[in-house]
Amino acid sequence: MRTAATETSIDAFHAHRGAGKASAQRARILNFIKARGGDWSIGELAKALSLEKSTVSARIWEALHETHELAERPKRKDRVSRITIRPVGLLHAQRGLFDA
Repeated sequence: MRTAATETSIDAFHAHRGAGKASAQRARILNFIKARGGDWSIGELAKALSLEKSTVSARIWEALHETHELAERPKRKDRVSRITIRPVGLLHAQRGLFDA
């Protein structure tokens, strides 16, 4: 059963993509990861960038499955919640560009 909340979140997802806001948010997340390196969870990125977890989740999904700018990393404990998560990080080829 679909609910009004589901329709609202789907509408928001598509509205952000259509307005270009999604690509700006994704760039902000990617720049953060490039500057700091390592791997990051949705919660860690949301806290560091003062974004909603749902926003970070949507942008990470795009970067994993559409633009292929991020890759999943080995499971570990989240630095914020301490639950086991699957963090994301830059692709190996991209990481080499920022090591030095």
